[in-house]
Amino acid sequence: MSDRPIWESIAERRIREAAEQGEFDDLPGAGRPLPGLDGTYDPDWWVKEWLRRTGLEDTAAELRRTIRTELPLLHASPGSRKTKDRVAELNEAIVVLNQDLPESDRIDPIEV
Repeated sequence: MSDRPIWESIAERRIREAAEQGEFDDLPGAGRPLPGLDGTYDPDWWVKEWLRRTGLEDTAAELRRTIRTELPLLHASPGSRKTKDRVAELNEAIVVLNQDLPESDRIDPIEV
């Protein structure tokens, strides 16, 4: 017989077992506080979050367009100082943007 309480639900048991097996380790945001738990309630929180996400999506789309446009030019002269500087600049923008994007939407760094 288990030393777990009889009242433990199937869902609670599965969550506990998954946690014990480490299935929740390394989740995005692990170790950081939940956003928006600053003690104040904003009834428009979902609108503001949607606008933030939409802005990120627009920024990501613009950066992807820039990369698509400039990549052929960068491949044309991969050894030049101007190309190396531009690739570094674009990669820096990618790193900054990727910090806020979900993992599935992140942009790969440029390699020339």
